[in-house]
Amino acid sequence: MYLAAAEGAALGALGAGGLAFALALFLVLGVKGQGRVKLKDNPAMICGFVASTAFSAAGSIWANPERITSQGLTGLGVGTGGGPFGNVGVGAVALVLLILMTCWRMTPLRGAILGLIAGIVWPAAGTGTVWAIPSELGAAVLMMVGG
Repeated sequence: MYLAAAEGAALGALGAGGLAFALALFLVLGVKGQGRVKLKDNPAMICGFVASTAFSAAGSIWANPERITSQGLTGLGVGTGGGPFGNVGVGAVALVLLILMTCWRMTPLRGAILGLIAGIVWPAAGTGTVWAIPSELGAAVLMMVGG
């Protein structure tokens, strides 16, 4: 029996669930900032986005944020053609998230929440869209780090 690292993984074989747990812990403790590490607004947003990407890959209990977000979007009529805001597609929600990220006064908590939501909404906009690029980049980084 070998406990060797997965081939090509910088930190060894972490597994998708292990990586999701580690990123969630780092995000919570970093946003709280009572230790040596205090995440500021943009790093918290990036960490939230990468954590959300890891959650999608891990499945199981880590898929709950994705389920909650998709239920919320469905409840608002996004992608159905007839919600309270009219015909709103997932691409419009992705654009609204980008506007919030760039124009809203950010705190670490707001950044983390927006990053988590963007990590779910942007890939849902479709694989051929501009919104898929950050998600694919995040997934590639996770593969390099954790295998």
